[in-house]
Amino acid sequence: MKRFKKVTGIVGLAFCSGLVCFGSGVAQAELTTLEELGEKLYFDVNLSQPDGQSCSSCHEPDFGFVDPDSDIPVSEGVLPNRFGGRNSPSAAYAMYAPILYFDELENLWIGGQFWDGRATGKLLGDPLADQALGPFLNPVEMANNSKKQVVIDVAKSEYADLFEEVWGPGSLDNIETAYDSVALSIAAFERTELFAPFSSKYDAYLKDCLDEGGKKNNCAQGIGPKAKRAGAAIFTSQEWRGMQLFMGENDNDGNLKPKEGAMCSACHIAEWTPAADNVVVPSWSPDGSVPPMFTDFTFDNLGAPKNTEFPLSATSPPDLGLGVVVGDFEENGKFKVMSLRNIGLTGPYAHHGLFKTLKEITHFYNTRDVEGAGWAEPEYRPTMNKDELGNLGLSDDDENAIASFMETLSDGYLQ
Repeated sequence: MKRFKKVTGIVGLAFCSGLVCFGSGVAQAELTTLEELGEKLYFDVNLSQPDGQSCSSCHEPDFGFVDPDSDIPVSEGVLPNRFGGRNSPSAAYAMYAPILYFDELENLWIGGQFWDGRATGKLLGDPLADQALGPFLNPVEMANNSKKQVVIDVAKSEYADLFEEVWGPGSLDNIETAYDSVALSIAAFERTELFAPFSSKYDAYLKDCLDEGGKKNNCAQGIGPKAKRAGAAIFTSQEWRGMQLFMGENDNDGNLKPKEGAMCSACHIAEWTPAADNVVVPSWSPDGSVPPMFTDFTFDNLGAPKNTEFPLSATSPPDLGLGVVVGDFEENGKFKVMSLRNIGLTGPYAHHGLFKTLKEITHFYNTRDVEGAGWAEPEYRPTMNKDELGNLGLSDDDENAIASFMETLSDGYLQ
């Protein structure tokens, strides 16, 4: 059943950061009762011990659904001076990640949530729901000592009746099923249009290109005269140049040849994909498919140096990422290829927040293996990607152009 929500509700608002507004121009007036329950749980600061921390504390809508404190590489939990070990990933567009699986043909792990994929989706049938199970009980996040404590707090909340309306009378009496229902409710909210408005400058370009009669993936990748006309109408010359570089291949030999690019789209792919039945599809999609997510949902080791900025430590062991989750040392040091949507709003970057700006991480991709570039030793070298980055031969202007293009992936573009 659909329940109409007044525009004064949190989902009906446009969340703004500078000139960027989430929810702007996106129909957010209606939520199902399940989604409404998920909304209340997502923003409830009374579900931590002590009170004060909610899901939105590390995934705020007006900061690209990440931690608004970008001055430190990782997030502080509800208890003072307790910090996680990784940079908070964005909850925006997370709904498109599949249940974690191993692709036998490609020999790659794909999907799941968290940087290491440990929220596989196999517990509750949804990676978003599996992810929502974790922070409540994490001692450095929301610090509840048990599932029972979370359920007790929900039972005391002003939305307890809504919980029983959604999950049935007495549904708060069974701790295990009630706790799972909390996670499933949050996941339902995270599958609403607030988390996937498709309102970036890039999306405006895509729509124009499609209106010109361009083919979907040609438009997505900036190929052909129709894409060029649409690009000229929407993008600056620097953004268009950055898009061409982003999509172009590169043999990683340090010499940028004519028609070569930065090979970003090798992993941050720019292709339309079929839609699952539980994701948002923009109304302007020509055939109900999903516009580019700028990720293939795989895992990679970029060879980034260890981050020793407070509160991280130079003495901590290497973060082994996916390898620990799947029990395979050949996957050690690999982390999720995150979506680049809203990337301009979600710094710092990489799993440990080492890179402060898009220019900095682009420069790292370009020069990691260049002698004299000044990068420290990789945190975990054995599985480092040596083929697709490290010595791309890009100029300073090229790096700036790529960073400029990535800025166009932020939602809230105002035409």
